[in-house]
Amino acid sequence: MVGMALSNPLLVLGLVLLFAVVLGDASERIGAPWISGCIVAGVCLGPDALGLLSRSEQSAFGDFLQASLALIAFNIGCRLTVPRLSEVGRSAAALAILQLAAPMLAVLAALLLAGYSWPTAVIAAAVAPATAPTTTYAVVQRRQASGPFVDRLLAILAINDAATMLVFSVVSAATVAWIGAPGAGGDAFAALRAAAMREGSSVLVGALLGGLYLLLHSVVADGRPGSASRLRAMLYALLLASVGAAVEFGFSSLLTPLALGVVIANGAREPEETQTVIGDVEEPLYMVFFVLAGAHLPAADLARGGIAVAGVAYILARFAGKYGAIFLGALALRLDAATRRYLGLCFPSQGGLAMGLALACAGSAAVRALPPGASGQVDAAVSIVLLGVLVSQVLGPIVIDFAVRRAAAAAADG
Repeated sequence: MVGMALSNPLLVLGLVLLFAVVLGDASERIGAPWISGCIVAGVCLGPDALGLLSRSEQSAFGDFLQASLALIAFNIGCRLTVPRLSEVGRSAAALAILQLAAPMLAVLAALLLAGYSWPTAVIAAAVAPATAPTTTYAVVQRRQASGPFVDRLLAILAINDAATMLVFSVVSAATVAWIGAPGAGGDAFAALRAAAMREGSSVLVGALLGGLYLLLHSVVADGRPGSASRLRAMLYALLLASVGAAVEFGFSSLLTPLALGVVIANGAREPEETQTVIGDVEEPLYMVFFVLAGAHLPAADLARGGIAVAGVAYILARFAGKYGAIFLGALALRLDAATRRYLGLCFPSQGGLAMGLALACAGSAAVRALPPGASGQVDAAVSIVLLGVLVSQVLGPIVIDFAVRRAAAAAADG
């Protein structure tokens, strides 16, 4: 490892973007999505390689991660309009439920068969449904894909990740309580109630910020010189406020901007203008996000044989659960061939949400209070999940890109 202790954050940020551009371009030249190159750049710059992005440097750039996630959630929300959801709503909800439950069961079975304890298997399984909306949306955006296939895909993403946060909050709290006092499950209802209140509050705050945008839009966008710039600044301000409110008051950094986007998309006369407003900063933020995500990933864990095997089992079981649930669900619902064949391929990646859930669990007060032998069961689950994230972030974008391209080709032929 090369110690490159650079103290100036602007210099580090410049190098991060430079590495992202160079390796992202190199990835596209060999036929892989640019996201994969950014992830590799993050691994190279991370603490297990060059050391430019040390743990402290990564913490310093936490705001960029939050801003990128907020932008992704906002963009997904802007696509969840009533006309679009009316076309795919029932099928999207059914498929979202199926592909939420199936990977949990598949991962739980795989890790138990691999010899891991119930707590380790349950915690890892609870993270398994989480997807990487940043990765999926970035591929869709880069391909400029649209249509019912993409609408159904984004609707499932929105439903899935909101539900995953709720499920994980309950399962992890109950599991940690059981580790501390086997047989105790009394915290499950309290965890469920707290998670439901948190997510409901997140949606409410995002909706209120969206209502504020609609209220001020007619005042700001009045056609005077500079009105477009003021509109852009107002939207940036509300996006920042949604992230700040989430961090300050413990709301969801995904659901708050998601609700903001939904309200704007369904209430604005020309919701497409919001895409133009944020387009200038979109891709640079994505690049920073994926490089930082790559730097967070535990590349050194690949050398640990047991964890590596468990990570492979986690990845394969999760993918099989997602794809099988989507395929069989689409078949039962008599959806089109492109949905049956390719929609299940759009969820292989895990990213910030899975990492955040796993690391938040490991760092919780309840886990820190456990004796070393007991907390090791949680640590094992976190290592398995993070290793799964590492592999899925590198290979996932390639699979998603293939699925989106094939689905678009099938739609064009049909």
